[in-house]
Amino acid sequence: NRELYTPFVLDLPLVSYFNSTVNESFAPAEVILPLLPRFNSSALTEPTAWTLNVLNGTEERKSIVCYCAKCGSTSISNELYEIIFGKTWPYTGKPWIQDLNSKRWKGLSKKDWKIDFGKTPSFAVIRDPKERIMSAFRSKVGCQGSVDISDRSRMVPKLLRLAGLPTKFASNPLDGFGLCLNETVYLQALFMIHEQALQGKLNGHFLPQHLHCFRHAPPSKWTVVTTVESPNARCDLESVVSGKSAGVNCSLVKTHSSGKKARTPEALSTIDEARLNAITRKEYKIFGSYLD
Repeated sequence: NRELYTPFVLDLPLVSYFNSTVNESFAPAEVILPLLPRFNSSALTEPTAWTLNVLNGTEERKSIVCYCAKCGSTSISNELYEIIFGKTWPYTGKPWIQDLNSKRWKGLSKKDWKIDFGKTPSFAVIRDPKERIMSAFRSKVGCQGSVDISDRSRMVPKLLRLAGLPTKFASNPLDGFGLCLNETVYLQALFMIHEQALQGKLNGHFLPQHLHCFRHAPPSKWTVVTTVESPNARCDLESVVSGKSAGVNCSLVKTHSSGKKARTPEALSTIDEARLNAITRKEYKIFGSYLD
């Protein structure tokens, strides 16, 4: 019940932990990544999707909306608020717009895991898995650039602790406080977490997408599964939530980004790319056709 990964050639020394078969040398050496165990998602019981009850004429329309962190959640939340209330988000500060459970959303939504996907229209947003993981690196744990320093100070120690890595593998940031991670340690930590089947405990920014919106229902059960880049994303959202769409201005306006293509997988070292491939393989298997 394990997936076999192809050996990769390494030309840089590695941090070696757990079952990794690594010949640490400055000379090219063969590296065989350990087999990642299957993860049992049945233990994840916390609901992730929002059930909305929006007045449509004289009747209340029920719908389901779900989107993960680093999937365009700020853009989707802004569009959703405008669709429901007919105006842009007027608030600043906490609670943030992504918290649909706050009073700012006037009690129109709640999280629920008992969902009848056969009868309730639903809308879910996904993102290219590699792109999302590296976006989370840049905005949440990286040492420079557009990093949320407050989040980084909390997330880096927790990520290392979950992986079983000591803090000596972290770096000192170029600005701000706390610790940061370079790409190699970041992907090493994520790989080690997957290797121990602990990915269900990851912060939502690093949690695999199939363990978020789709932990209780596969993509095929959702009415719409899309990306924020889809030219019809906003109209699809409007149709699911309100039951109709004007069919104009159907694309989403991105209101928050950490640099989509600033660092692509092709810019990574051989071992870093190998780990990135390993930890996202399941997501591509599930969402591949929806990303085209």
